[in-house]
Amino acid sequence: MEAAVTTARTRLRRRRLPVTRAMLAPAGASIALGAIAAGCLLVVLASVHGRSFLAPTLHRTHPGWMTWPFGDLWSRHRPDRQTLQTGLLVALVGMTACYLLALWLAPRVRLAVVGGLVALTYVILFLSPPLLLTDVFNYVEYSRMGAIHGINPYTHIPAMGMRHDPVWKISNWHHLRSPYGPAFTLMTYALAPLGVAGAYWGYKALLLGVSLACAWLVVLIARRLGRSPGRAVVLVMLNPLVLIYGAGGQHMDPFNLVFLLAAIYLGLTYREAIGSAAVAAAAAVKASAAALVPVAVAGTHRRRQSLVGFAVGAALLGAAVLVAFGPHLPAVRAQSRLVTPYSIPNVLGWLAGQGGETAAVRSVCHAILALAVVACTVWAWRTRDMIAPLGWLTLATVVTLGWDMPWYLLWLLPFVAFVRGRAFRIASVVVALWLTLQWLPMSSRAAHALGLSPGGHVWKQNKEYIHSLLH
Repeated sequence: MEAAVTTARTRLRRRRLPVTRAMLAPAGASIALGAIAAGCLLVVLASVHGRSFLAPTLHRTHPGWMTWPFGDLWSRHRPDRQTLQTGLLVALVGMTACYLLALWLAPRVRLAVVGGLVALTYVILFLSPPLLLTDVFNYVEYSRMGAIHGINPYTHIPAMGMRHDPVWKISNWHHLRSPYGPAFTLMTYALAPLGVAGAYWGYKALLLGVSLACAWLVVLIARRLGRSPGRAVVLVMLNPLVLIYGAGGQHMDPFNLVFLLAAIYLGLTYREAIGSAAVAAAAAVKASAAALVPVAVAGTHRRRQSLVGFAVGAALLGAAVLVAFGPHLPAVRAQSRLVTPYSIPNVLGWLAGQGGETAAVRSVCHAILALAVVACTVWAWRTRDMIAPLGWLTLATVVTLGWDMPWYLLWLLPFVAFVRGRAFRIASVVVALWLTLQWLPMSSRAAHALGLSPGGHVWKQNKEYIHSLLH
């Protein structure tokens, strides 16, 4: 009798255990996702209460329209730089731990919960002042050059006619012709009549909508490929570097990504003509996307429709751009000379005894990227698959950039979610780790302590070049 009771109890425990795990997994994932949103909120609150490196625009001015609605919610006491750096480091490390936990548990959570927390996180960052950099006001500056002052931003620098404009004091690319895609610039022209504050908030509203559209497209593509949509959207949209540096910095990369994701989805659903037109739009928004065009067109199932769609899209966009700006291209060549100290080309140039990324190192990187374009195009043509070749080409683009920024991970993460190849995922994780380590607060100090200091005369020349474009 006792043996029968013991056996019954053991069976009952075994039945209860899966139920407990099934309950804990969604709760753990929801807590992790909520903690990521909370981490973003803490960084935003720390940025609005005083002038610090977290919100460099507030060094020059402190308007209420930029710090609303969080401007009065923090103590008047201003923490010192060391405290803020330590706090940001702790926040990023904690958010990364939650990000990894959420990735593991995301398939066990309802997609509506994941989507709601992703949207909440991006709304928090929508309400943030520009974090860590001031690029958003460069977008406003170039738009006001053309729409308000009648100055072509692709033929003139802002210093030639913008010194008395209200955006001058809070922008910084004063001696650089616009490096941004003409389609993106045309879009910002519509915001210029709203004034600086109106253009700022109008742009941020568009950015929020486009970012959420990217999340939706990631879900659609993941379902089409048989991947977990919850895990895919967490992987792409909630990476801490992408959140704090990218979405918090209000950078324009989602405007490019949304067209690329649309092209992938349309290609998967056999609407190649519209998809290839979307690729043309991606290249018109951000010039670096032009390298992806031949791969995206070659990797479709019905190439004739794809070529026609691309030709029509490119012709329409080209005509609009020609009317608006004439035959002038973005200042990509000038921008390509910019270097960050721990970018892979700069470090390799330093290790090779060149002192950093010299013109020769830059030429080698350009040659590698050109070979990657050819190889990935041939691969896409033979396999009629665009996703894996696009992933490898995007990885090659990030690796060969001398001017790498942490939010450039956003270019790569969709392919980490979609490509099954183990080699690609390992290579992408290595690059992501390198970007993460070099952009963590106080990372340069740690690198110097370890003897990794790609400085010298080459880096000094690079810094002087950057300074010449800013002032």
